[in-house]
Amino acid sequence: MMKSANREKLEQQGYCIIPGIFEQSMMEKLNQWSGKVLENVSENHRTQFKAQGCRVDISDYPDFSEIIGHEALAALFDELDLGGHVFSCGSIISKPPSSPALFWHQDWWGWDDPMSYTDRIPQVNMMIYLSPTSADNGGLRVIPGSHRQKHSIHEIPGEYGSAMSRVEEPDHPLYQLWEEEYAIKVQPGDVVVKDARLLHGTYSNASNEDRTLLSLNFNPNYSGLPAGMQSRIKKIFMREWKFDGHSVPNDLQMVQWPELYRGKIEHLFPSCADDVTPLNFNFSPDLDLLSRAEHS
Repeated sequence: MMKSANREKLEQQGYCIIPGIFEQSMMEKLNQWSGKVLENVSENHRTQFKAQGCRVDISDYPDFSEIIGHEALAALFDELDLGGHVFSCGSIISKPPSSPALFWHQDWWGWDDPMSYTDRIPQVNMMIYLSPTSADNGGLRVIPGSHRQKHSIHEIPGEYGSAMSRVEEPDHPLYQLWEEEYAIKVQPGDVVVKDARLLHGTYSNASNEDRTLLSLNFNPNYSGLPAGMQSRIKKIFMREWKFDGHSVPNDLQMVQWPELYRGKIEHLFPSCADDVTPLNFNFSPDLDLLSRAEHS
């Protein structure tokens, strides 16, 4: 099957931009649901996630089943040849006015597995924007090609954790501008599809408005992934994991959602044998292996 232009860009650059694919009524619902959630975000949460603005797990909000299982997203997975996917986790991310840049990082945790250094896409992040977004109001910035190529940013010491999220060292190089970075400008309803291995961050929000998006993580061709990777994905989905030494809130799991909501997306729930040891979390690629992957 011939690859679509968007699939080609996703493979080569590590991301692609899909103009608004959702009907107006769906966008109105997303704004309404997200607005209600954000009203209840505590000041302590915003302090802990100063770089992100806030990051709220949607597992606690069954309404979002409608977007996770939306036919437009399903069609996009088909176009990008990313079928056989499962859902692992998702967040509402909102960057308030006068907030700092988000540090450079990549979201992939499975670098201990050799498959992570191949052209196989282990995880994609679907970023559905609810606000007009540019470099002026906390827009996304990326290093094109860094999902498969070693970059200087990879060599900078820095943990994707609490200290960076709280912006304790604002002069740290991971917050700074880089010559190779590309600013992504989008409109409400646009979707940025991003390979989880891609280096990215955001600009500061110098505007007077919140910049809000819905971030959904999926794992394509789940049945073909290594067993340990499948096990880890399931534990992420079930919220059975720790990050930066702190347990993730475990208030609600999607398997506990009422049938009205759960039934819409149950086919996207990851499953695996219970006796499989999950792959260790490792957010730091082996730079030698990444260098070899660049030339493979």
